[in-house]
Amino acid sequence: MDSSPGFGNEAAGTTGELFKGVFSTQSQASIGFGTTKRKVRQSIFVFAEEQADGSFVVRSLNKHCIPSGKARLVTREELLANYLPEPDLYLNKVVPMMRKVRDTVDAADAHRSQGELMSAEFEYKNALRVDEEHIRATFGLGLTYLDRGELDNANLVCRRIITLEAAFGEEHKHLFNEFGIKMRKHGMYAQALRYYFKAYRLTKRDEHLLYNIARTYYEKEKLRLAGKFLDMALALDPGFAEAQNLRRAVEKKQEEAQPYPEISLSGRLRR
Repeated sequence: MDSSPGFGNEAAGTTGELFKGVFSTQSQASIGFGTTKRKVRQSIFVFAEEQADGSFVVRSLNKHCIPSGKARLVTREELLANYLPEPDLYLNKVVPMMRKVRDTVDAADAHRSQGELMSAEFEYKNALRVDEEHIRATFGLGLTYLDRGELDNANLVCRRIITLEAAFGEEHKHLFNEFGIKMRKHGMYAQALRYYFKAYRLTKRDEHLLYNIARTYYEKEKLRLAGKFLDMALALDPGFAEAQNLRRAVEKKQEEAQPYPEISLSGRLRR
């Protein structure tokens, strides 16, 4: 571990772990107008998280001392040149608040798994009041609304999820899939398609996403579009069994929709 200021084991944990910590920088701003206008300096606090390649992802701290907002990537040199370490703030404020949010979401998940949906909603909302971008809490709240059949509220959560790129990360894949399935089961096809297409724009090549899009179109009775996206999924993975099965189901429905072959004019005259 780097021995530079702010990179001690008290913040990062045991030796060998990737570093996490809080840093500050000074910003100058103007307030007032005319003769009352003056410049003031203010401290800006950020949460820095080391990546495997040695760079750092930096996010601002919100008023609750929780990392929030758009992440920026900086080098170790840029971090040390432009920011001062704040180990006390990290250990005494940020770590306890992040732990509190995590525990609140864990409690909410437990309530939801036991069918205690009012309690789950209460705890998810408590977590989101502190960390409005918390992915697991956002998904959990949306799933709670779907479990209660509150589709308008679920739609609002879906729109929120679509704005959070972190929601489409690999670590949230099980929540992503569960949310998409439940939206389809409730007939929220338009919302499900927006949701899946946002994920596909971020990944570009994912046969499972293409299958999910096709499944949604199939349930909407849009068979041509379902077939198109199944073909794209099978082009990526020809052995994708679920896509093969759905492709056969699409073809069967298409045949049932046109049970009689078109007869030419000469054929009709002969008959």
